[in-house]
Amino acid sequence: MNTHSTQLKIDRRASMRTERTGSAMAAFFDEDGALSLTRVMLADESRSGLGLVCPVEVPRGTRFSLYSPGSALPHTTGVVARCEPEGEEFRVGLRCDQRMAA
Repeated sequence: MNTHSTQLKIDRRASMRTERTGSAMAAFFDEDGALSLTRVMLADESRSGLGLVCPVEVPRGTRFSLYSPGSALPHTTGVVARCEPEGEEFRVGLRCDQRMAA
């Protein structure tokens, strides 16, 4: 009898993802409104979110703002949807707020 089990990673994201490169400054806000700033690397994007690599762990549900002067990424806000260890860093999935037309 084989008792060795293998974990399968299942990607439940419904929309297609496109690779992104570059960096941005991320502002993460805790439940008390305290602000933490850190530089992040962009990894991918979809219709409703962004993936990035972050040097610090960020709890799910944390509000964020991304700033990337000089790039095609506009000021972006939303909520952290997931945060998983990836080597010495963390892979963070962001659910972005919808932008209103001017």
